[in-house]
Amino acid sequence: MLDEAEAASVTPDEKAGVEFARGAMFERMKNYDAAETSFRKSDRHPARQRRSAELLGYMLADHNVKLDEAQKMIVRAVDINPTSGAFLDSLGWVYYRQNRLDLAESNLVKAIERLSTDPTVHDHLGDVYLKQGKVKEAIVQWEASLNEWKTGAPADADSEEIAKVSRKLENAKTRIAKETH
Repeated sequence: MLDEAEAASVTPDEKAGVEFARGAMFERMKNYDAAETSFRKSDRHPARQRRSAELLGYMLADHNVKLDEAQKMIVRAVDINPTSGAFLDSLGWVYYRQNRLDLAESNLVKAIERLSTDPTVHDHLGDVYLKQGKVKEAIVQWEASLNEWKTGAPADADSEEIAKVSRKLENAKTRIAKETH
């Protein structure tokens, strides 16, 4: 279907839109090299740069690679749209990966103010809190994440992510229990 859309594309914006969609498709399929290639092609067009840069930056940060490049891409997107909860989440996540925990926390708190029902943002903030030694705060965020997964659209549910969050939550609860005994 994307090949048909590409063949029908006439303008540079249409072609960049197809590359963006292809990158998103490859990313969901966990074909990260192909996703990176498509996002980079899409990023060449001004109308797509902000979103392509943010998605590619997030993908790189999520896989803990090319973090300086990822940070630059995401900062560029945030500079264009500083109120985007998704962009702030991505920025917080890359700072987490860089072990810049105060910056990670502040950006993720801002992201939650805008995306309070996003399970991934709660998960990310939980990871930051745990790394900061704030286990109880991490538990609160992971519980919120699981709650949002449960109340969200079934089609959006990611069983792998839900299982990861559940394991982190149980490990943190076990840690708290051991500390209190």
